[in-house]
Order: sequence, then C-alpha cells, then structure tokens
Amino acid sequence: MKTKITAKYVIGFDGEDHVIIRDGEVVYENDTILFVGHDYAGEVDEVIDAGNAVISPGFIDLNALGDIDHDIVHLEVSAEKNKNLLWSEAYYRKGYREVMTPEEESFKSLYAYSQLILNGVTTAMPITSVFYKRWAETYEELAAAAEHARRLGLRMYMGPSYQSGMRVVKANGEIEVVWNEAEGRAGLERAVQFVKDFDGAHNGLIRGMLAPERIETQTVENLVVTKRYSDELGCPVRLHAAQGSYEYMEIHRRHGKSPIKSQ
Repeated sequence: MKTKITAKYVIGFDGEDHVIIRDGEVVYENDTILFVGHDYAGEVDEVIDAGNAVISPGFIDLNALGDIDHDIVHLEVSAEKNKNLLWSEAYYRKGYREVMTPEEESFKSLYAYSQLILNGVTTAMPITSVFYKRWAETYEELAAAAEHARRLGLRMYMGPSYQSGMRVVKANGEIEVVWNEAEGRAGLERAVQFVKDFDGAHNGLIRGMLAPERIETQTVENLVVTKRYSDELGCPVRLHAAQGSYEYMEIHRRHGKSPIKSQ
C-alpha cells in the first residue's frame, strides 16, 4: 500500500544537509520512503493531510526513559531530598527485593515506549531506575520490553543493566557504595545471553547492547570483561558517567582520576 502524507513543513535531505520543505509531501510504501519533496507524480492508495504540522525523520534518543519513576525522581523531588530516594543501609542489610511484579514491569515499558513514539522517537536506547529493583534489570523484563517494541514498531538498542555495587544512604546521611560482586558477574552473563538471543530479533528492530549501570557501581574487572564481550559480540556498551559530584569524588578517591579519564 502506497501512502502520501502532506504537511506545511517537511524535514528532508538534499544530498548534503537537512532542509525544510514548505508544503511538502512524503510518500512511502510499507517500510520504504519513496519520495520527499513536491508534486509526486505517481499513483497512491491513500493521502493523509497533516495540515499545519511538521513531518520529520524519527528522532534518535540514546538516553530514553524506559520507565515511569524517573519523572518523580528528577522533577517532583527537591535536590535536597534526592539522596533520600536511594536505598537505606538498613534496607540493604535486611534484604533487598523486587518492588514491582513482572506484569507491572511489563506495563511500565509499554507505557514508556508509547510516550517515546508520541514524541517523535523511533530509535531508542532505554534507561530505567534501579531504585525499586532487587539489584538491576532482569532478562525477563527486557524480553517483555522487546516484545512491546516489536508491537509498536520501535527500533531499540537494549539489554539488561548490571552492577557490582549499590549506592546506599547510611544512618548519618552519608552515601556509600556497598558491594556484591557476584551480582555484578551474574548480571553481565545475563546481559550477554540477552544479546545472543535478541540481537537482530523482530526483523532487525532489536539490537543488543551491554549496559553496565553507573560507573561508581562497577568493578574494574567487570568492565574489562564487558569490553571483551562487546568485541566478541559486536555490540555497543553504554555506561553512565559524569553525572554528579558524589560519583566524581568516589572515582577520584579510588583511582586518582576523573570518571572520564578513568574509562
């Protein structure tokens, strides 16, 4: 089926740079764009007049929110209270757990991915918070998210996050990283299996990546193995760094370097 969309503005490409085409047209058939410009001469099956709108290539979001709680953390809580949203040391010692059910986790990604598409994102590399996790993202959580991406037609670079440590708030208010290196190693192995199982899945919509969590919650050993797997699997690595003063001071304390120089 061949479809033509018309709009007041179309973002096109003239072979050298992006251009704005006033009163432009875009013609596509299935997953292929056939024409961008004015006065398409061929026959079409459907015409959609978008009116006073902008038609553009899909946006690429390499820091795409894949959950719901980030807005609460970053927008509705004052900076002074932000650290109180971390785990307490008492919670860590008592025994951490999954807060959400698998069904809630699945809905979370469906809701988030729908919002990405509504805002023009067609290629995404999602992130989620680990505050409500047992430790980090699970294989099953990302498998459900990949299915949602397939249904929505969203191109994704994805893989379950992993970490060897967790930031906690001590009774005196100080933040400290507590370590469970076995969790980090197991998480990396789950992530590798996910890449093997899903890279190229759903007609290429899903691409695998390795996603170690924040740099201050990683061991050097696990990052070295991450790089080795990345080379073997031919997949990218996404690591959060340069995000705040605690991270900077902690990495400098351990390694005598800034987070960027230590990578």
